[in-house]
Amino acid sequence: MSVSQAEQQILNSVPGLSIVSSVGRYGGAGLDLLTVENPAGHAVIALQGAHVVSFVPAAAKDVLWISPNAVFAPGEAIRGGIPLCLPWFGAKPQEPDAPKHGFARNEVWTLIEASVEADTTRVVLELRDNAASHALWDHAFVYRLAVTVGKTLHLDLQIQHLGTTPQLHSVALHTYFDVGDVTQAVITGLDGTTYIDTTQDSKPRFAQTGAVQLSGPTDRVYLNVPQYQDIKTPDRTLKIDSQDTHCAVVWNAWHNADKIADIGPGNYVGYLCVERADAWEYSPTLQPGETYRASMTLSVA
Repeated sequence: MSVSQAEQQILNSVPGLSIVSSVGRYGGAGLDLLTVENPAGHAVIALQGAHVVSFVPAAAKDVLWISPNAVFAPGEAIRGGIPLCLPWFGAKPQEPDAPKHGFARNEVWTLIEASVEADTTRVVLELRDNAASHALWDHAFVYRLAVTVGKTLHLDLQIQHLGTTPQLHSVALHTYFDVGDVTQAVITGLDGTTYIDTTQDSKPRFAQTGAVQLSGPTDRVYLNVPQYQDIKTPDRTLKIDSQDTHCAVVWNAWHNADKIADIGPGNYVGYLCVERADAWEYSPTLQPGETYRASMTLSVA
């Protein structure tokens, strides 16, 4: 494990925080995991990518899904949990060899702050531009993710654009929910919106009528969505609240996951991605010095 003196001081000052290796829990080559625990809930965050890999409210089961074939190794994206997709979503325009969904999920973030209030614990992770990021994205920036763990999980992502020219960004909180059986999961809160079907080459747009229930490979970008969505499963309802993002991406690879090594045959059944995002025409163009914010709260009913 590689922990700076400043990070160790934070760990020592706040109860319920520790950094452990992923080897014991998830295997792989080993990544540093920040564990956050209090009476109301427990979370695990990989410092690589500021990637929340687990959130368990007290007396409940994990809200998030991690693939049994997920790779925990330096420079490799983790399949499951909540990857941060930024500063671009999907493929980078005109640069097909650039990492999909940006570089932030493959960089090691720094723990800069932690505090406890009542039954919640808040930690803040930071990533600043560096030589590696400039090779892919030649702009100065500060990214900060505040994660508040309690009965609910709250994420507050802030992007400060420190470059000298306006710059287009795309962002997604790429959440993999543990739904047990995706064929029985029903998404509400998207009725009446328009979605882009990205499984088709022409990227057609359709109007959503009623609830969403998947029956095959699905990759849709819902636009101008309401603040709230629910994922209803036979044993619980997973609730999403994001008042300052405009899109919701619904994705499951279905049988195509058989060809995705870090998902694997049959494992698509356990997850459903409903990702709050600002992408496509809702991708923000930030002016020099401007700060963008995307927040999301997850809870269980």
